[in-house]
Amino acid sequence: MADTTRDAAQDSPTGAAGETAIWKIRTALRATFYIWVLAIVLAVLLGLVGGPLAAVPVVLALVWTGWRWLTSYELTSERLIIRTGFLVRKREEVELFRVRDFSLSRPLHWLVLGLGTIGLTTRDQSAPNILIGPIAMPETRLDELRKATVARQNRVRFREVEVSSAGDETHGGDHGGHGGGALPG
Repeated sequence: MADTTRDAAQDSPTGAAGETAIWKIRTALRATFYIWVLAIVLAVLLGLVGGPLAAVPVVLALVWTGWRWLTSYELTSERLIIRTGFLVRKREEVELFRVRDFSLSRPLHWLVLGLGTIGLTTRDQSAPNILIGPIAMPETRLDELRKATVARQNRVRFREVEVSSAGDETHGGDHGGHGGGALPG
């Protein structure tokens, strides 16, 4: 059985010369642990009361698990690729130089399972906010994603300049009244 958190250099979707795969992962199946506990408890309770209805929670848990498993994330040296869906497959690509901010969320119920979710804020109009996860080793994946993003921004000489509006007291007053924006080079 293949390890889904392995480095994916051998099956990368590289289209551009020099683009390399850094990792390819799937949503962690451990994230469905609580759904399965609930499904089994409900199945037992329904089995005591109604017989055939006992299969419903298990079937719903299978569908939920399958849906989660069909989401994959691939990080290359140039972009993040997210594949989702069963009946309709969707592929979203975000160029790494468009990533603006990173966050990591590890609520208690995922923390005990070693999972977390990475949040990205991007300049991409089709995907301004991206959630990756829940995934295993979220701190490691976040560090790899941050390093790849900074490296890509440096390669394309992309710089973002933040300029506050006139009279903005939280940023030290008038700075010319220009809106913030991204400037290449």
